[in-house]
Amino acid sequence: MGSQHAPKMTAELLRSYSEAALQNADELLIEASLLRDNEHMARAYFLAVACIEEAGKALLAFDAQNRNLSNPAVCAKLKVSMESHAQKTNYALGAWAFNSPDPREALEIALDLMFHVKRGREPSMYSDLRTDPDRVQTPRQVVRANAARDCVRLAKGCLAYAHHHVSERTPSKFTSAQDRLLTMKPAKFNEMLNLEDFWWYFISRMEAGHQDIAEAVLGYERDHINTGIPFRPTP
Repeated sequence: MGSQHAPKMTAELLRSYSEAALQNADELLIEASLLRDNEHMARAYFLAVACIEEAGKALLAFDAQNRNLSNPAVCAKLKVSMESHAQKTNYALGAWAFNSPDPREALEIALDLMFHVKRGREPSMYSDLRTDPDRVQTPRQVVRANAARDCVRLAKGCLAYAHHHVSERTPSKFTSAQDRLLTMKPAKFNEMLNLEDFWWYFISRMEAGHQDIAEAVLGYERDHINTGIPFRPTP
């Protein structure tokens, strides 16, 4: 998927990609466990993170099968998501957390790892030069044994959920609004979410029985952002 010339996305290709990612995640978990058991903690941590990423990729590919794959913008956004370390990790951890027996506790664990993985993924594999004071840093110095063990255990949980999801569920259906929301520029989407007026608009839709966030975002853009007329005019 790293090539600039990506293959044409189809439901069949995404399904095969999901299956391949799951198989690779299985192998990564075995290898991470072996490294952990033999006290190679830095590399165990790195491969456990890679396992979580592959589980996230498998879920992303599986869930995208019913997207509008004839839309180049949708395909481009899916490609970016399945190549992003952060998005794959977040997708896997979020899916695992929200489907755990105790979602609150699981979400706290997931959020903690999301933060640490961003800082620890590369240092767990490569030596580096650091400052304050100037020094050489090695992976063995960075990764705590307990962190590596926790990461391998979490990778096992994420992978188990991914297998369950792919084998027991069917790919989600997506509306045209949901596909359009997928392709919206993040800065534009975040700017809208920071508008109090948007949330009053969304609340009014919820009270009328319309809870789809994608429909709300596109409706607000059409009726209020593009027209310059706020939903609730300032007194």
